[in-house]
Amino acid sequence: MTSVYIPDGKDYQVDLRNLPDPIRGDIYEISVINGDRLIGMVSFPFPPAKTIMILVPALAGSTDHLVTLLSGSYSLTDALYYSTNGNQWNLGTIADPDKWFGAAAIVFPGKGQETSLEGFLNVIAALRAPDGCPWDKKQTHTSLRTYLLEESYEALDALDRNDLPALKEELGDILLQIALHAQIAKENAEFSMRDVLEGINTKIVFRHPHVFKDWVAKDERQVIQNWEILKEQERDSNGGQGLLDGVPNSYPALAQAQALQERAARVGFDWKELAPVLDKIGEELEEIRNAQNDEERAKETGDLLFALVNFIRWQKIDAESVLRQTNSKFRKRFAYIEKTAKSTGKQLQNMALEEMDVLWEQAKNFDD
Repeated sequence: MTSVYIPDGKDYQVDLRNLPDPIRGDIYEISVINGDRLIGMVSFPFPPAKTIMILVPALAGSTDHLVTLLSGSYSLTDALYYSTNGNQWNLGTIADPDKWFGAAAIVFPGKGQETSLEGFLNVIAALRAPDGCPWDKKQTHTSLRTYLLEESYEALDALDRNDLPALKEELGDILLQIALHAQIAKENAEFSMRDVLEGINTKIVFRHPHVFKDWVAKDERQVIQNWEILKEQERDSNGGQGLLDGVPNSYPALAQAQALQERAARVGFDWKELAPVLDKIGEELEEIRNAQNDEERAKETGDLLFALVNFIRWQKIDAESVLRQTNSKFRKRFAYIEKTAKSTGKQLQNMALEEMDVLWEQAKNFDD
């Protein structure tokens, strides 16, 4: 077929044969949606990989709503074609809705498979194919473990630096790891990416009944309370797991401590005010001072760290993030000491602490 008819009080005939190349050659691959199907949507229902046609865009309700939907998948300067009579097609952009909102149809040229999840999964499958990459073919769930951890930390580093281009790249690297695990699982008949997506979709919808059902959540605290009720139901259905079982042992110790405390606090296992939190820190310091041997001192030091994390949690600060920031600050300041000492012909091991401390104070002037 080369035309489409839409009844909405009038008959529109949209002739696809007059579309410009290369779209005209792909008329059988165009995904079509009526404008009224977009009412109430919060995300555009098609990926930008293939050509998309919206019939009678004005039926979507409002210009602002439709532009907001489209800007989630396209740039405001991306080209589109619109037709007011179904025959002649004109070039426009999302940023000019006054030109196309009242059209009979608008068409967005496909951006290519490299913009779609399906296209990316095909790339990963090719890497794992018999004639694919020798390195990728030999990978297993276990061998990839280190890379998943490394890429996650690199994404955290980009966040710490507020480097959005780097964050975009690192998120892609994390997606690569997810896709590789999904492909390996598919080859082993364990699960597929479809199962991954279905599982997380189901979980998120189930855990947000205040969005997708009729539960009420007036504030963040009530959201968390509802969340725990629902997670308890999940734990019961999974053989009665404990509240803290969902905190992985593989977490960095600092992040694990905060996660354990946060989960316990959700069910009321927490101080009622800050004063006893601070008292606990003083108590643990005193126990370190009174420790009788190294073993006891090490145990009490762990308790002190745990108490400090609890104080940090009370400040609504992420302990892992602030320590990473402090580590980064220390790294930069110490590098300044090294560089300055070298420029004056001095070696650090031959410098007095007082000399290095002077440089340390100078380094503070260059903190971000």
